[in-house]
Amino acid sequence: MVDQKPGKTYSVNFKNGEKYLGYLRSSHLLTDTFLNEWRIYFRERHQGFLLTQQKEGPPTGFEYDLVLLSQEVGLQLKSLKKLKITGVKVQKDRASVEFDLLESYEFRLIRKNGVWLINEILNLSAE
Repeated sequence: MVDQKPGKTYSVNFKNGEKYLGYLRSSHLLTDTFLNEWRIYFRERHQGFLLTQQKEGPPTGFEYDLVLLSQEVGLQLKSLKKLKITGVKVQKDRASVEFDLLESYEFRLIRKNGVWLINEILNLSAE
């Protein structure tokens, strides 16, 4: 999602960003609000690259998985069988589910047309 031409600073590849968001949208598990927050993030990171002129190292803001908000995604996926739900709250058409998957997470959900959709993902261990 980040481009870098020789000798130039990093820049966000918005076309690839939209492909990525389209792939996430195809799951039918995420709200448009969730996806639009990532569009805002991509624009903010692009502005950050313009300000900092970063040319090397991991591109700031893209050095981790953007869904699980972690660098340990492979290990987390391998540990899915050990996933432990630590809390569930439901209030009308909103819910939150807290769970541990090597790190602690909270998924915030919204019910639309009888279907629960993820509206926000928080990595509580990173906050």
